[in-house]
Amino acid sequence: MIYQQKETHLKSPLSFWQNFEHEERVLFYNPLENELIIGAKRLKTFKTGESYIHFPYVFSTRTFFPTLKDQKWSGLGNETIAFEFYFVEKNGKQILYYAQDDFDIQEREFTPQTHVYKMLADDYEDWQELFYNVKQEIASGKVKKVVISREITIECETTVSIESMVKNLLEKNPSSFAFAYFKDGKTFLGATPEILVQKKQEEIMSYALAGTISRGDKEHDEEQKTALLNDPKNCHEHQIVKDYIAKVMTSFCDDVSVGATTILTLKNIHHLQTIIKAKPKENSSLTDWVFRLHPTPALGGYPVQGALDIIERCEKHERGLYAAPIGMMNEQGDGIFVAGIRSALIDGNRVYAYAGCGIVKDSECEEEYLETSNKVKTIVESL
Repeated sequence: MIYQQKETHLKSPLSFWQNFEHEERVLFYNPLENELIIGAKRLKTFKTGESYIHFPYVFSTRTFFPTLKDQKWSGLGNETIAFEFYFVEKNGKQILYYAQDDFDIQEREFTPQTHVYKMLADDYEDWQELFYNVKQEIASGKVKKVVISREITIECETTVSIESMVKNLLEKNPSSFAFAYFKDGKTFLGATPEILVQKKQEEIMSYALAGTISRGDKEHDEEQKTALLNDPKNCHEHQIVKDYIAKVMTSFCDDVSVGATTILTLKNIHHLQTIIKAKPKENSSLTDWVFRLHPTPALGGYPVQGALDIIERCEKHERGLYAAPIGMMNEQGDGIFVAGIRSALIDGNRVYAYAGCGIVKDSECEEEYLETSNKVKTIVESL
C-alpha cells in the first residue's frame, strides 16, 4: 500500500473532519511538534508486531483495564488502526494523504455552538464514600497511593457539536495534546498534558506528572508555583511517580536520565513535572513500552497492582479510555502515547466527563474533590 499525497489549503482543518460525517475518524494534535493529524475511514487493523511500513500514520488505543463491562464503551479501544485518508498540518503546510482514490475535500463552514447544559447529579456523597474507602486501604499499609476518579454526567439541550468542542479544546489548551476519536456514533475527546511514553529512534521518554495546585489570578502565579514545589504532600505524590517510571526504565535500559522537577502551567492548574529519558538495551517497540509503563502511579497508584485492585473494586463507573494510552505512530514505529485525561465520552446530547486525583495519606476529601472540579473545567469550558 503506497499512499499518494498532495498539498491542500483549507481555511479550517475541521473541514476535513466534517467531510467524513459518518466514518470512523481520529484527530490528534501534538504541541511539541505543532502538528495536527486527522485520519478518516478505517483502512486496516494491525495485528501485534505487524509492520507499519508504507502507512504514514497509525492510531493506537488501549483501555485503562483490559476488559470492558459498560455498554457505552463497547467497541472503543484496544486496536491499532490505519486510515484511508490523512490530513496533516505542520509548520503552516497542509498535506493530504490518500491510500486509494483521491478525495476532493469540500471547504465547510460551521457556526461554533455554545451548549446549554446541566449536571445530572451531585456526586459529592459518592466521592466521600470512595475517598474514605481508599484512605482506609492506605492507612492499612496495603498501598501508598490510589488515583480515584469521577464520572460527571452532563446533559445538553441539543446534540453535542463535536467540531465546536474540538475547536475550543485546541484554542483554550494550546500546550496540551488534543484528541478526538469518533466511532459508531460516539466520540472520546479531550486535551491532556500528560505523555505516557514517546519514542524517537533509540530514545525513550516519559513524563512524571503528579502534584497539582489550582491557578488563581495571574499576579499570584509565581507564589502558587513556589508553594507547589515546596508542598510535602504534592512532592511525595510526585516522587512516587518519578521513582516508578525510572525503575521500570532501568529494568530495560542502560542509560536513564531523570531531569529536574519543574512546573507545567495549564489554563486552570499548575502541575509538578519531571522528564525521564532512557536508551533501551535491546530493540523494543513503542507499544512494548506502553505495556511496560501503563498505568503509572500518576494514573493508577502505587504499588500499581494493589491500587488497580482497589480502583476496580471501589469505583462505580467504567474508566474505558479515560486515563488510558492514546497514541499516534509513524511507519518506523516512532511516535507518542498520551494519557487520556481531561477527557469525556460524547454520545448524542450526553457528555460523560472524567477527572481524577491521587490520594495519599495526607489527602483531604474536599480539597481533592475541588481539584477534580478544576480538572474537569477542560471539558466544561469546551462546551
